Amino acid sequence: MTQTATYTVEAFVDDVKEIFASSKDPLVQAQAVSEKMKELLAVPGWLEEKLNLPEEGGFGRYDLHIDEELGQPGAGFYLMATVQKPDQTQLPHDHGVAWVAYAVYDGSIKQTKFRWAFPGEGVDSPQIRETGTFTQKKGSVAYFLPGEIHQTLNVSGGRALVVRLESQKLDTLTRYQYDPKDNSVKVMDR
Repeated sequence: MTQTATYTVEAFVDDVKEIFASSKDPLVQAQAVSEKMKELLAVPGWLEEKLNLPEEGGFGRYDLHIDEELGQPGAGFYLMATVQKPDQTQLPHDHGVAWVAYAVYDGSIKQTKFRWAFPGEGVDSPQIRETGTFTQKKGSVAYFLPGEIHQTLNVSGGRALVVRLESQKLDTLTRYQYDPKDNSVKVMDR
């Protein structure tokens, strides 16, 4: 009887290390990591097993791997999972000089993208404007490059399980949060 190998979190981390070691281009890295994340998402049950998640609840953030040697723009890539409450969201934000890949393990999240509009683009003063939305369903991966502004919303009707890879642990970087209601910007807490 032939035994089929299953893609593991450990194998995924090894692949991510190779991606960071072989390219310094954030776009190339984000695309390659996203493809590997799709492989990991195709393995059923690994996240519940890794985190010992209950069938309901378990809301919060869970560390899966922190790498002190590799990342972009500096060392410290971070693999984590979030168990999101129904309708969980936050203000639009960026990831500073890092990129982030979002993989939906279970449920679905709506991603809304924003950008600044300036005089000459149909506004009298700078304004943060929504540029589009898309819904990530179970098994899908999306990435946001340095400086991109977005907002996530759990639209599952129940909890959503999202695996996220930060090219550098965001808690170590300056990032910004945006409020479209008053076009304000503030530095996010670390």
